[in-house]
Amino acid sequence: MSQMFDHFILQLDQSGVAERTVTNYQSTWNVFSKWIMKSNPGLRDPGMATQKDISDFKKEMLISGGRGGKPASPGTMQLYFVHLNAIFRFFAQKGFIPDNPVGPIKKPPAARRTPKWLSRNDQNAFLREVRKSADKRDYAIVIVMVRAGLRVHELSDLLKTELTMSPRTGSAYIRGKGYKDREVPLNAEVRSALESYLADRIDNSPYVFVSQRSKKFSVRGIQHIVEKYRVRTKIEHLSCHSLRHTFGHDLVAAGNDLQKVAMLMGHYKEDGTPNISMTMIYTTPGAEDLEAAVESISWT
Repeated sequence: MSQMFDHFILQLDQSGVAERTVTNYQSTWNVFSKWIMKSNPGLRDPGMATQKDISDFKKEMLISGGRGGKPASPGTMQLYFVHLNAIFRFFAQKGFIPDNPVGPIKKPPAARRTPKWLSRNDQNAFLREVRKSADKRDYAIVIVMVRAGLRVHELSDLLKTELTMSPRTGSAYIRGKGYKDREVPLNAEVRSALESYLADRIDNSPYVFVSQRSKKFSVRGIQHIVEKYRVRTKIEHLSCHSLRHTFGHDLVAAGNDLQKVAMLMGHYKEDGTPNISMTMIYTTPGAEDLEAAVESISWT
């Protein structure tokens, strides 16, 4: 592993980015390092790559760099270049290399992002199935995700002291990505589900959600719960991420401005201002939205 890259990872850790983000950077670097060391047996450090190396890597990935020797997907290529650009830019800024070799290379075409969210009918079927289970913890978990938009690791890390609830109002203090904290209001539906679940708790865990084996419910455990209901409801795109997308899409569909949605979703720029460009993804209409648009001009 490159010592320069070790410095980059240390900088990421210190900036407070999510553990999954660090893992993704490491994965990209492993793919690139393996490729360049194989292509240049005499090279000691992948961080010494040239513009030609980056260009050759791009060509190789577009030809046979994906799974099973197939071309890498547009999304994968886009991610590789975003990561490599950030990594080599860091190397250049620190004076490890003369310049960023990724900068001049023409970037792969942006992958078309098609977020999945649950339609109103899907939401109803999903929540009906969860309510049928009579599991107050399951219901509280999914309601917080679909009505407050928390990321799964934010849900796992949520402390009881970070909840403020009363009969008329409530909020959750969320420790977000890169130390960009936010306060998310909790509507009556969320407050009711949380209060009902917490009232039955007899343990002394400081966390809002617990499991039988741990005082803190793991990310994997939460994902397993949602997967269980995906199988039961047969809603193929049901996942923790699609529940968060549902929250964002429903906010936009209800006419809320993008700045408010960005703040509620925890979309922020490095300078701490709302990142509306990230939130624009929720303005893309789904099939149900298009059907409603067509029906709106019907004479019947």
